[in-house]
Amino acid sequence: MVTLKTLDSSIISFIILVLIYINVYNRSEKVFMHYRLFIYMIQANMVLIIVDILAWVFNGLPGTLNLISNTGFNLLLYILVPVAPSLWVIYSNFHIFRDEKRIFKATRVLVAFIVINAMISVMSLFTGWFFIVDTGNIYHRGEYFWVHVVYCYLLLVYSFFYVLINRSLIEKRHYYSLLLFFIPQTIGTSIQMLCYGVTYNWTGMMLSLLIIYFNIQDRGLNTDYLTGVYNRRQLDGYINGKIRNSSDGKSFSAILIDLNDFKSINDKFGHETGDEALKDTVGILRKSLRLNDFVARFGGDEFVVIMDINNRELLKQAVNRISSNIEEFNESSIKPYKLSFSMGYDIYDYNSKMKSDDFFNHIDTLMYNNKKQELSVGRGEL
Repeated sequence: MVTLKTLDSSIISFIILVLIYINVYNRSEKVFMHYRLFIYMIQANMVLIIVDILAWVFNGLPGTLNLISNTGFNLLLYILVPVAPSLWVIYSNFHIFRDEKRIFKATRVLVAFIVINAMISVMSLFTGWFFIVDTGNIYHRGEYFWVHVVYCYLLLVYSFFYVLINRSLIEKRHYYSLLLFFIPQTIGTSIQMLCYGVTYNWTGMMLSLLIIYFNIQDRGLNTDYLTGVYNRRQLDGYINGKIRNSSDGKSFSAILIDLNDFKSINDKFGHETGDEALKDTVGILRKSLRLNDFVARFGGDEFVVIMDINNRELLKQAVNRISSNIEEFNESSIKPYKLSFSMGYDIYDYNSKMKSDDFFNHIDTLMYNNKKQELSVGRGEL
């Protein structure tokens, strides 16, 4: 009956993970690191569920072959279990810093601990430290089973507090999902530790991945897949809401940004380099703005920033920070291109009763005038 209870929860968790995997794997965004890491987590957890089911299937069955199978699958389970929380450490780290070099360094450290855990697991075949399979082919937890559990728990706890400590670096829409991941996984694992014979670890793990999956789905619907900022669909809904909620004493500001000479970057260096220029543009904007400022890709090489600012001086300061960070990028970057922005910006005038299209046309005109002025300066006409 223990096996049946284990199979019930594990098989349901496996089916749900397969459905998530099929959906995520077929998305074009899988070329990006955070999607690949999410796919790796799903794959790792599906493998763990299969190995755990097989360990339960052979447990208690008579015969030498069943004894070898039971021992082998339990050994494999102890070796592989830390892979799942280790991948979560890498995934959460990447969402905080978006730095692939950083996660490669973290991966080397995590792999070292996984190897140590694997060595102790193999030694347990002779010492019984982590687990024992007796002569009757019955699995038992070993004397130092708790060491293995604490190791896996620490990976989750580390990720939880790492996200908490670095919350100022994480977009709010991702922050709570990253925190919530910890809860189902921890509850499921704790129940399994306290109630021997049931496997709610996989159910908790599946629910944790569902939380991230829904976050990714939301990201796919509302964000630009290349740059990670909001897309035009989300922008239209957001600015219409800002206009509806505006009043005489409450308004907002918007900046329309055009990446100058983007076509020449594509033509001269190729579209892959052009994509890098768009990502660098977003990096400059994020560095220049507050965490809760709204950034969207308006068109091919145009971006819109919407801020809860009703003060022209504060708006001008934000524009100056962007300009300053462009100069800093061009001076320090080793990229083959230089970035230049034309910007149109203004505070929304509640009394004008402008609709969103009218307001966009207004700041687009301001941006066009800014571009003409920059071209005139470049030709020495001013």
